[in-house]
Amino acid sequence: MTIDIPPSIAEYLNQNIKGRIALIGCRAQDVENSFKCCEYDIALLDPNDPLDRVVELEDSVIEFLNFSSRGNQHWMQLESMIPIEYKNMPLFSPSFSSSNVSTDRIYMGQPKKMIVNSLFNIERADSHKESNVELSSLHLKIAAYHLVEGILLCSGIRPMPTHELNQIRTLDEPNEAFATAIKSGLECLGIERASKTTINRSYKALKEILREEDDKHLIFSKIEYLLANGLLADCYYFIGKVGMKYLHRKNNKFAELYPKLSKLTFDLNLDIGLIRKTSLLLKDSCKMILKS
Repeated sequence: MTIDIPPSIAEYLNQNIKGRIALIGCRAQDVENSFKCCEYDIALLDPNDPLDRVVELEDSVIEFLNFSSRGNQHWMQLESMIPIEYKNMPLFSPSFSSSNVSTDRIYMGQPKKMIVNSLFNIERADSHKESNVELSSLHLKIAAYHLVEGILLCSGIRPMPTHELNQIRTLDEPNEAFATAIKSGLECLGIERASKTTINRSYKALKEILREEDDKHLIFSKIEYLLANGLLADCYYFIGKVGMKYLHRKNNKFAELYPKLSKLTFDLNLDIGLIRKTSLLLKDSCKMILKS
């Protein structure tokens, strides 16, 4: 399979790249549904390639991802890769063909890990529900994000944060356990609360959280694109997913140190009755999936 890339990217690759490379991410996996704001994710496949970096060109953005230094858990990103040809490129060996990337190996253990992570966060939510309602609500949202990601992985679909809500909503004929879990997860995330007012409030808080992050402009451009195109539910979901990843990088300490920013970013629901009900529904969903 071949794909057209903007002339500016082709020129940059010709002038700056020496190793084997491949297009990955939504530009390779789901071309028809990729957004204008989506960067071109390019995998660097040789050991002597430089580290990860983002390059902003006039009409597009490239994110280079070095796979020679990544563990097996990142292999799933190569499943739908499309080798990119450029001037003076080295030959691709069969080992770099996407058809030789084993789907079984890629997804081995990952779906279960996500569901177990979800259960872990539900337990943490339960432990805080009497003493710290905000922290309890936050852990339930994190549990719901892990649950959605686990369902996609169980279905052989690589989750893509900007498109994840659409991926889970358009899942092809989910079984009863998955259908119940999807309903519980999306209810917990509060997708129906996605209004411009709510999103603008969450976005403002997220900007403060990410103010020192190198990739913040890339994230903000996606949020603004989703907002401008009326994709409010997708935008709401994406803001929470980005916030969750940041919390993981900070070992979840940020939420305890800056509860107000966390509350606004995640649009936390502080109804203790709803928290108890949601906890039970999510827990039952996780157990059903692990048994199925």
